[in-house]
Amino acid sequence: MSPSKCATPPYRAGVVGLGQIGNLFDEDPKREEIWTHTGAYLALPNVTLTAGADSDEDRRRRFLSRSVTASAYVDYRSMLQAENLQVVSICAPTALHHEMVLAGVRAGVCAIFCEKPLASTPEQAAEMVEACQAAGVLLAVNHTRRWEPIYVRAKQLLAEGAIGRLEAIVGYYPGKVFTMGTHLFDLMRFFGGDVQWVCGQSPDPRLASDEEGSLSGQMQFRSGATGCIVAGWDRTNHVFELDLFGSAGRLRLSGDGAAMNLCRFEESPRYSGYRELASDDEIGRFSREGQPPVSRLVTAMRDVIDCIGSGKQPACSGQDGLAAVDIACALCESVKHGNSRVALPLVASLSTCQI
Repeated sequence: MSPSKCATPPYRAGVVGLGQIGNLFDEDPKREEIWTHTGAYLALPNVTLTAGADSDEDRRRRFLSRSVTASAYVDYRSMLQAENLQVVSICAPTALHHEMVLAGVRAGVCAIFCEKPLASTPEQAAEMVEACQAAGVLLAVNHTRRWEPIYVRAKQLLAEGAIGRLEAIVGYYPGKVFTMGTHLFDLMRFFGGDVQWVCGQSPDPRLASDEEGSLSGQMQFRSGATGCIVAGWDRTNHVFELDLFGSAGRLRLSGDGAAMNLCRFEESPRYSGYRELASDDEIGRFSREGQPPVSRLVTAMRDVIDCIGSGKQPACSGQDGLAAVDIACALCESVKHGNSRVALPLVASLSTCQI
């Protein structure tokens, strides 16, 4: 990759995969903010959306209706060869991420923003991370909650000691260990740091034949904190929440980032020598209700673009994406082997990820 190619914006961007997250989610009238890579690129003044690729003709047509100056390709490889892109989003099915990211590296792009999960296996994910590092290509993974203000604020509160020493994290997700689980595992690492081991459990024997699975389980953080993962049985029942327990209080993130409640331990009015959590209303409450919509995908994309050539890492790097895949695969391995503990990382060559 030529350093001059990444020196100054506007950057030429392309999207591989023009389905839901690539382009179509923005057609949903219930989604108030921008939810797609296409929409995010169009919203940034220092990016020129140049091209998109998808084998589906209707998707290409709908993409071109939004970005009339862009070109559309059936084959992403033709797009990479013809367009001299600097930034590429990978929004295709997970099984294709590995080959597409490596193709982007060979094409000499400056940055790749890959949908989660980063890859189908830790080995593939590690190869992608290493290839990008060797070529000087910025690799980011779209675990978008890392860019959402409510989770960023929760991270700040932890750093400020609002709940004291972090002792445990309980995470709830609606199921599908790779589709939604990796989002949860990434956030649990975001708050708790690297994971030492996991132990998986299938909450419902009927799900054993599911190609992805809805797995619950335990995790042990290297910091000493413990983690508990709770999976729903019905993906349409959307529950995504976290409880963070500390030596001085509790932080609860509910409604998939809709609200945050902070409460602290105070002297018990009922029992001598004990402390109890004060009610949420007495301590503090944070909510995004009534605030103007903020697209976390636009925020994420802006972070990725700003990191090009700066030497900085995006809020969710390739190594972070690899770690989330690691946890998901380790949970699956644990269930296959009788709910045994599985040590992390699964790929021995993986260095410790920085949070």
